[in-house]
Amino acid sequence: MANIGLSIKNCRLVILEDIVNTKGKLVDNLEVETEFICKEQPDTCYHCDSSLITGVEVIGGYDGILLWECDDCGEMMLRFAEETTEKYLQLAKGLWTNPSDWGYVPRSKFN
Repeated sequence: MANIGLSIKNCRLVILEDIVNTKGKLVDNLEVETEFICKEQPDTCYHCDSSLITGVEVIGGYDGILLWECDDCGEMMLRFAEETTEKYLQLAKGLWTNPSDWGYVPRSKFN
């Protein structure tokens, strides 16, 4: 993951279909508050005030954190403007992967 300039506590890598229905406008299907944009990892969730925030990278969409998600309430927050987020989500549409094809990587080789 390319998190240049960001110091992320937690992040996860997902397939687009794991987080959104891929029919129609994808940002609308995320059901996020599009006026609330947080370029850096927020200290707390604007919805429930939890400090457990995870960065979400969408495979094939953007090389780095695209969204923020609250680990307590599941609320998602945008990192970029709605139009930019939609563009990156559309890039990931139709991609898939099979984790059993990844092969084994020893924990010592993790970033």
